[in-house]
Amino acid sequence: MSHRTMDWLMLLGCVSLWPGMVLAEVGSFTGCNMYFYRDAEPRGFDTADTAEICQRYSNLYHFATLYDRPQRIPRWSAYTLGEPNCPGQAQKRSQWFVEPQLAHPDESPEMTTEAESTLSLDEWRSSQAINEDYEDTSYDRGHLNPNAFQYNDDHTATFTLTNAVPMNPYFNRVHWSKLEKTLKAQLTGSCRNAGGKPYLVTGAVPSDSEKIPIEAEDKEGDRNRPYNRVSVPSHVWTAVCCDHGDNNRKFSFAFIGENKEASGLQIIPVEQLNTELSRLYKTPGPVEVFADDCGSESQKGQEVLSAMKKALYNIFQILLTDPYSQLVKRRKLDRETSQVMTSQTLDQKKMQLTGIGFLVGISRLADGHSQFEKTYEQDNLAPAVARLARAADDSELYIRVTAPGWPCVEEFCGYQGYAYSWCYTSDSNDWDYCCTGKCTVNPASKLYQCPRGDGSTIQCSPQYSTMTVSGKVCRADHPCGLYEEKYFWCYIDYKDNWDYCCSPQHNCGTHGYGYQWCYIEDPEKSWEFCTMRITPW
Repeated sequence: MSHRTMDWLMLLGCVSLWPGMVLAEVGSFTGCNMYFYRDAEPRGFDTADTAEICQRYSNLYHFATLYDRPQRIPRWSAYTLGEPNCPGQAQKRSQWFVEPQLAHPDESPEMTTEAESTLSLDEWRSSQAINEDYEDTSYDRGHLNPNAFQYNDDHTATFTLTNAVPMNPYFNRVHWSKLEKTLKAQLTGSCRNAGGKPYLVTGAVPSDSEKIPIEAEDKEGDRNRPYNRVSVPSHVWTAVCCDHGDNNRKFSFAFIGENKEASGLQIIPVEQLNTELSRLYKTPGPVEVFADDCGSESQKGQEVLSAMKKALYNIFQILLTDPYSQLVKRRKLDRETSQVMTSQTLDQKKMQLTGIGFLVGISRLADGHSQFEKTYEQDNLAPAVARLARAADDSELYIRVTAPGWPCVEEFCGYQGYAYSWCYTSDSNDWDYCCTGKCTVNPASKLYQCPRGDGSTIQCSPQYSTMTVSGKVCRADHPCGLYEEKYFWCYIDYKDNWDYCCSPQHNCGTHGYGYQWCYIEDPEKSWEFCTMRITPW
């Protein structure tokens, strides 16, 4: 078998953990206004079916949550940054706590396990998610208020299902986790230690249609369990506000990512997040996360944003092994990406960090041409970063991958005098077609196809995962894909060792059998045993 390598822009993500005895109070934010910037709760998110919860533990409030009863997930949790060092914190456990007052307002404010409560399962199910909703699924219980941001009692109070949403395990444990660690370090140094107070709001956008699905094994073994109850969020977001007595040291920013394994991350101003959330939540009126947007245009905020981007970039560099870092293309991409991050002419509001590369939004192609000429001249950026691909409005700055998944060499995908989009894939003048639209499944053939720019379509390869059937991590520059084979695979090192991947249309699971397996070929043909199934937290 002959396999080749490709350049790949890694993508970002999150993780969270556990409790003890927790109390909460439902119905009003009166007792927990201290967790809101200027004592003002986020506006525009509430509906007739949302519940305001002041999360309380050991008779003290610890954070605030707006809970969506029909979707059975919180819309957001508002909190402040806890102590910087938190040794000896609680470990994970199988049973999370639930909120009796969501089922009956007259119940005790003390959170409890379902087994210790006098309420029936049906009473619990009527108002909120419970532990069984996450059992035998491929989703993590992802914290909104991160346990890693809190200390002692504040830490314990985060382990409640009213503070959890179903998160893709890779998004939760890799992308979002790295972001949380970087954010905590930046806020500790740039806000808390500088005399400011960090306020944060983390939220989840309920999906219009996706719920935690039924597993095949449960169809046979647990017929009394209701399914499709808990909404799987389409996006997870965080808004950050550093309040300071000196307005010049006050700043805010926000970020938002899709809740999936291959997730890009946008770092944007708070006012832009407001607009985006109003669209995603389909609110009847405007959304306001922070009153007056908490100084989002301040110079200090721009400095912190720049530091965040550089810190995230350095984290992803660590993931690359030494042999790969010696490659010419790796060094070139490092240099180009570093130059982009220090650019003085690129509009920071339109930059989208996706890992070890960037996407840059442009309003019109003509504007983009003049902008990047200026950027190239003033910032001395590499020609590869300054060129524009043939694209529509708000497009990617460059496209480097052919339809089968291989990297372009020397040039980007483009028409280059032909009716179709293409690029060279080797130094010996080999070439291949490029996609000019999304690589999607043909309903009839169950195979992946994409337009190539001349009105016809071509078979293509999705690049969708970074884990193999045996749980190995794909090489940083080579995610799961077809790469001109019939089955899905990826390299796992730089010695051309490789492993199969589950088809993007068939996740690893028992699927009605006593072992874990998945199809590695579409349509459903060859299969392999797999060990990617992740035990729920």
